[in-house]
Amino acid sequence: MMKILLTTLNAKFVQSSLALRCLAAACRQQGFGNVETAEYTINHNAYDILRRIHAFHADVIGFSCYIWNIDMTLHLISLLRQICPDVTIMVGGPEVTYTARELLTAEGNIDYALQGEGEAILPELIASWLNGEDGTAVGGVLRRTADGAIEGNELIREVPDLDLLPFPYDDADLASLSHQLVYYESSRGCPFHCQYCLSGRDDTVRFRSAALVIEELKRLVAAGVKQVKLVDRTFNCNPRHYRPILAFMVSLQATVNFHLEIEPGLVTEEDLALLSQAPRGRIQLELGIQSTYGPTLQAIRRHNDWPHIVHVMNVIRSLGTIHLHLDLIVGLPYETMQALRRSFNDIYSLQPHKLQIGFLKLLKGSGIRRDYSQDYACDLRGPYEVLATKWLSYEAVGTMKVFEDVFERIYNSGKFSYTLAYVDRFFAGDWFSFYERLTDHWLCRGFDRLAVSDATVCHFLWDSLTALTELTAEEKDVARQLLCLDMLTCFRFRLKPSFLGWEEAPRQLTDPFFRREEGPAAYFTGYRFTNWRDIKMRYHLWPITPAVGKELRRYADGPDEAAYILAESGADGVCWRLLNKAALAAEGVI
Repeated sequence: MMKILLTTLNAKFVQSSLALRCLAAACRQQGFGNVETAEYTINHNAYDILRRIHAFHADVIGFSCYIWNIDMTLHLISLLRQICPDVTIMVGGPEVTYTARELLTAEGNIDYALQGEGEAILPELIASWLNGEDGTAVGGVLRRTADGAIEGNELIREVPDLDLLPFPYDDADLASLSHQLVYYESSRGCPFHCQYCLSGRDDTVRFRSAALVIEELKRLVAAGVKQVKLVDRTFNCNPRHYRPILAFMVSLQATVNFHLEIEPGLVTEEDLALLSQAPRGRIQLELGIQSTYGPTLQAIRRHNDWPHIVHVMNVIRSLGTIHLHLDLIVGLPYETMQALRRSFNDIYSLQPHKLQIGFLKLLKGSGIRRDYSQDYACDLRGPYEVLATKWLSYEAVGTMKVFEDVFERIYNSGKFSYTLAYVDRFFAGDWFSFYERLTDHWLCRGFDRLAVSDATVCHFLWDSLTALTELTAEEKDVARQLLCLDMLTCFRFRLKPSFLGWEEAPRQLTDPFFRREEGPAAYFTGYRFTNWRDIKMRYHLWPITPAVGKELRRYADGPDEAAYILAESGADGVCWRLLNKAALAAEGVI
């Protein structure tokens, strides 16, 4: 029997391909058990991938193509054709669907291009081959003949009823992926028409029934999966669909996280009430705001109800249990640097846990590529990233790339949350200028050309705070002590901020405090004095100024005139408590 291999190149090792699993499951459902899958990453060596693919000795090899892997995929296909001249090579995926004829014409090593959703096409194509046909009668299939002619049709196929599709994960998959990020979809399509995206092209959204979704999510949870990312483009577009699913996620008695991409304008008070019941870490929300500049929003056909977005963010932030991820895109039509600065400040003011700064990609089939291509310079190879626009010079886009790198290390890393929360108030309304200064300093230090360690980033931030801000001496001292706390908590005592003048409380205070178990046990359940080596690895006690104690009472209850921080490193990270001199005096250590 014909042996078929489906493969793809993921962007990262931690990712897994939902597409391959959906295709293989659809083929098995139709009785074609001769379909195998293999995943690699774009960081693998091409020759190693080639060797592994060759070892399958497949008759047909299909590649799932995306903007991040298309160039390497085409390179692999060219290598494969030389060592396996008789193998049938097919391609599909988003990078094929809208330019299939063009791709087949340009790439002589490809035999078939599948347009649209492969679960609707591949089983029919295999059946056609087994019947001795060439497959060109199957909807969505284009074929390149030996003489270079293109045969078939250019129908973009869709699965009309998602409930007909089988669950994509088998037991072996679930066992191997239990500690990885697992992808799942409960809907396809998008009701919006953002012109940089392809998801809303057909004006329809198709849903897998909520009851079926819940049963399948139960299977993932039962298998021990710790994080499930729903790839739905707008999870909350239909309340009848998403609310029962969200209610199930919230009510689960399990350690699992669900990542959902939602439209903030559709979030209702009922949704907020439901989200308020979610345990800490259960829900992670990604909200694509992209820009707040009116002409840009009009051009990309987005509408942001800003007062409502602010309300939604304030409510969810106040819960303290949900991770919030917002998006900003650099390079959209009409957005100058001044407008981009304003968009950044608007989104930053919402204080998300992560603000992802992305760069526009002129996707094949997108409205921007169709209507504004003359206004752009972009990479003509995948991922088609913008190089310059009519409104942003190449220098400006290049600087924003460094800005994004610095922002990722300083803000999005979450390593300096106490320090940034304090420093932010001195740049209120124009936080962009703070990160702009950091970016300039980063470039001046030449760090854009070096591999930079965590310790170097910590030194860099302190150097920047002292050299590039107008903080008073007292304010800088508060920032210094908060940076000490950030370093000790984030790096679990691995990096000691001695360069900031940090020192633990003197031994005449710490020794009797830690040896007398009642003191630390009042703050940390289960504390026991074991030996000094263990204590020094797990616990620290250090002095702070009253100003820092006042600042830290924003985050935790603590006594007035707090003079010390007591911290414990455990399995879930470092937790800390505020102590004053009276507390230590009660223990008889001062």
